[in-house]
Amino acid sequence: MASNFDTVIIGAGHNGLVCAATLARAGRSVLVLERREIVGGCAVTEEFVPGFRCSATFAGVETFDPTIADELKLQEHGLQLLPPACVLVPRQAGDALYLPPQGDVVDVSDWCAATQCSNADGQAFAKFDALLRRLGEAFGAILAKPLPELETPGVGGILELLRTGWLLRRLGTREFREAMRFLPMPIADVVVERFENEALRAAIAAGGLTGSWFGPRSPGSALNLLFHRVGRGRGAIGYPQLAFGGTGSLTDALRSAAEAAGATVRTGADVERIVIGRGKVRGVKLVGGEEIGVETVISNADPKTTLLSLVEPLELQPSFVRAAQNLRSRGTVAMVKLALSELPSFSGVTDASMLAGRIQIGEHLDALEMAFDATKYGELPQRPYLDLTIPSISDPGLAPEGKHVLSAWVQFPPYHLRGRDWNDARGELGDLVVQRIEDYAPGLSRHIVDREVLSPLDLEKRFGVAEGCIYHLEPALDQSLYLRPIPRWSGYRMPIEQLYLCGSGTHGGGGLSGLAGRNAARQVIEDS
Repeated sequence: MASNFDTVIIGAGHNGLVCAATLARAGRSVLVLERREIVGGCAVTEEFVPGFRCSATFAGVETFDPTIADELKLQEHGLQLLPPACVLVPRQAGDALYLPPQGDVVDVSDWCAATQCSNADGQAFAKFDALLRRLGEAFGAILAKPLPELETPGVGGILELLRTGWLLRRLGTREFREAMRFLPMPIADVVVERFENEALRAAIAAGGLTGSWFGPRSPGSALNLLFHRVGRGRGAIGYPQLAFGGTGSLTDALRSAAEAAGATVRTGADVERIVIGRGKVRGVKLVGGEEIGVETVISNADPKTTLLSLVEPLELQPSFVRAAQNLRSRGTVAMVKLALSELPSFSGVTDASMLAGRIQIGEHLDALEMAFDATKYGELPQRPYLDLTIPSISDPGLAPEGKHVLSAWVQFPPYHLRGRDWNDARGELGDLVVQRIEDYAPGLSRHIVDREVLSPLDLEKRFGVAEGCIYHLEPALDQSLYLRPIPRWSGYRMPIEQLYLCGSGTHGGGGLSGLAGRNAARQVIEDS
């Protein structure tokens, strides 16, 4: 069972690879075990129809933390970023709300002309965009490092807590007060009190629903918007930034960086369980019987899979097992990929370059809320909210010459269907998505060569995420910060000695930031 490694990381998703590279750069001997034949977890680029490729789930890499990219020199390992693109919200009236990919709004009149909004909305947007950038920077700084221990004794523990609080308090009295009001609010209330234009309201509110069990009128959805806007220069609208070759090029670069630092990545290695003896990690056992002995195991799998499947229940206290069982990871996302014979035509869009970014299908808050209503009752949303990308416009190599790929992030199909299963519902969901797009792009179905539909159940099976929740745990107030994944266990360490978590279900996780992986690595180094 002995090995030449001191650390095993389970799962070569983006956080696992960031963790591996960070540890290897610090001198640790790291082995990454990935059950699939490719690395990347949910952040991969795959061929879904012969000749047609696209990102499997996350379309863009705009949320990846730039300081990690700089630390690991990812551009030297092949990562090529395309310029940030626009956000387009087609309207059934035959026109479209177009939000150009810009930084701070300087000329409000020009912005209003481009977005078809009133001057009042332009002024309100500039103010709100600035607020989100400030809040995002403050929260980004909190997410970018392990949280200080609440129970750390002495002056050192108190100082660490004060430093964390100061990241918010330095906003200034007015913005701090606004932040405290903002966090628990429904995102619908946030946008309705600020903006007149319904499509603009929906475009901003949609960011608070991504990957969540929230409708726009759910308390806490404003916090989810903020978590998607953390980091450098991200305001009210999440302008997409694609990577050349799809999202998989990010994780390919991370693998290259980890291996260059000395880590070993092994694919086709499915971990069956974590070997534990006398309350301490001893190694891992693979499907097939191979055992690898190490002193530290870090799991990039979601918390429920790690704690309820990879660890024998008798190794944990009953109260802890119960807490893990009660973690919420209800998947509400499906993916529909369309192979197209030609570029679709959207009503009100005369310039094809306007389709190169994110296309949001959901122009009213009521439509977003009704899509969520179906989820609560285990039904398919008849008019789902869609976040579309056509990456082959900017990256023609993803499809045969003259043809295109359309990827639809479908929000609110539930993992648990009432009275039916996904084998029966998968085709119906695909039809609903095509019909929904055709409301704004008439004739789309005539150009479909083939398609792939990935339900929440399919995401669970393909990527190993419990209940198809690609954020590992639902983003919510009671599953954030010190409560993520489990109260008193937010510091990446688990109750078993030398067992850590580094995935999206931990502090700093969710989306593609990579912060959870770096934070976990730093915690392991500090504990060494």
